[in-house]
Amino acid sequence: MRAKEKRIVYYSDPLNDDFAGTKIKTRKIDPKYRYIHKNIFWRFFAGLTCFLIRPIIYLIETLILGVKFKNKKVLSKIKGGCFLYGNHTAFFDAYTPYVLSGMKTNRILVNPDAVSIKGIRVLVQWFGALPVPDDLATMRNMVKAIDYYHQKGNNITIYPEAHIWPYYTGVRPFKDTSFYYPVKLSAPVVAFFTAYSKPTGLFKKIKKANVTVYVSEPFYPDSTKTIKEAQKILRDQVYDFMYEMSEKYSNNDVIEYRQKSA
Repeated sequence: MRAKEKRIVYYSDPLNDDFAGTKIKTRKIDPKYRYIHKNIFWRFFAGLTCFLIRPIIYLIETLILGVKFKNKKVLSKIKGGCFLYGNHTAFFDAYTPYVLSGMKTNRILVNPDAVSIKGIRVLVQWFGALPVPDDLATMRNMVKAIDYYHQKGNNITIYPEAHIWPYYTGVRPFKDTSFYYPVKLSAPVVAFFTAYSKPTGLFKKIKKANVTVYVSEPFYPDSTKTIKEAQKILRDQVYDFMYEMSEKYSNNDVIEYRQKSA
């Protein structure tokens, strides 16, 4: 029997190409969008939703999907909220920050697609989604929300690569823009990297890969630097950690990504 041929995906722009495969009519996130909800009923149902769904997410990711976690305990040692930065390579990226955060509330910056699906958009909001807008006025509202939730002790998760590349084993280039938030708030940063290795164990013939999430020690903004300098330092620390993990542990190219020739 011939071995199944590896899927090849061609890309042209590593910063902006997206291979999530969703076909969603994207909702416009305008200045009327409410990022902060203080209504007692909204907060009650949001809290109840997280309380009920967290154990389910943990079981799905660890038992059903078989994702392993390394150094997750470092997050339990951080008092208050921190900023989590990870590589973006799977649909379960939406779950991972909640497994890492334990009982601490997590907010996650998402594409507007995540709050555009009728029937579940409120559920997604209850679960902490903060859609990233494309206009300055609404962006100010989102920044205020990040500040508000951080002061409440929430973790804030950001995927700086922005777009999903399924099973990608490397690290794509990303800008330092999103590292403004921890610098502004003098907040700790923790990086995590999802690695794909050759499948092993009882189900190795049907699994595409073993999946392990590696978590860094915390990084802290350098208060002696300018905001831009401190952003770049944090960005480089996160990138270097991800790159080191990719080189050591992510070696199973389920999908081969090739750049299109000019």
